[in-house]
Order: sequence, then C-alpha cells, then structure tokens
Amino acid sequence: MLPLIAAACMALTFKSPTRQDAPAPSTHQIRANYLITAADDFIVNVYLNGQPVPDEKRALLEERYGATVERINVEVHRGDWLVFNVVNNRLRWGGARYFALAGCFALNEFGFVSDRASRQWSACDNPADAGRFIARKAFRSRQPAQVVDNPWTDGDVLMRVHAGENWSGTPLWGKERNTWIKVIIE
Repeated sequence: MLPLIAAACMALTFKSPTRQDAPAPSTHQIRANYLITAADDFIVNVYLNGQPVPDEKRALLEERYGATVERINVEVHRGDWLVFNVVNNRLRWGGARYFALAGCFALNEFGFVSDRASRQWSACDNPADAGRFIARKAFRSRQPAQVVDNPWTDGDVLMRVHAGENWSGTPLWGKERNTWIKVIIE
C-alpha cells in the first residue's frame, strides 16, 4: 500500500511535461508561418514530421483545370520535415507536371522555397516505401528530387501571385507520376 501512496504523491509532485508546458520555440527557429504550394495536378496529402496535416489547415486558393494552388496553415520550424504526396495524369496537357513550394513568413518573405539544387529536397516513387519516407526524417533523404522536364506553364506565375513576386523557387518532382516529395528544414 505504501508504494502506491508514494507513487501517487510523486505523480502529483512531478507533473510530466505536456505540449502546453513545453517551452515555445524561439522565433529564430521558425522558418515559415504558412506554406503556399502549386501542383499540376494536385496534392493528395501533406505530412509534417510524419503526421498528416488536417484538411482544415489546407485552403484551396485557386484551381485551373484540375491543377491547384493551396495555402497550408502550419508553422514550420528548423529541424521539421514536410512530405507532399503529389500526383499527375500524364495524358493531360502533353504530360506537363509541377510542384513548387514557398515557406512564407508573409507575402514576399520566405524562410525556404522549393529548390532542385538544394540537398534538403528528396523524392520517393515507390508506394511500398512511402510510409517510411513520411515517418522517418532521414529515410531516402539522399534520393534527390528531379528537375521537371515539362513544367506546367502557369505554375511559376501562380506561385508569384500567391506567395509574392520575389518567389524564386524551382519546380520539383520524382521519377513517377505519383510521388512523395520531402523537404528537411534547416
């Protein structure tokens, strides 16, 4: 009986930390207040640190014949990783495809953008590996995202309309028409 009483006292005295109790990240660790994406054809799902981003955090800003521009209302910090499952129908528009991202503080203020030259970006084309690619930060992080050989012509224009005229990112993709694209935030 005495061990149970001691355990109860310890539980009252040493409260385990919760998300509310954890110190807030310092502002220099914040890399974006929200995201702007453009995709031809569209984003199926978005993941932040291996967890799905709820639909209520995603807002469709524009849709052009099935291609989409979204605002994703999540705060992103240094050390986080994002994964986007994007798909494309190779029979539409001569096979054009597109995925681009801006991690925004505000209009024309970016913490990061999609950049094929950056080692932060990788892709996974095998559905059997997608679960691990989403859940594990480093899994396949050395498999670089690809240059888009036939980009959607409206993509860059719409990124500049919704993220800001100074957006200077590049579109990315994997090797297949259904791909998962990851960025590790530095």
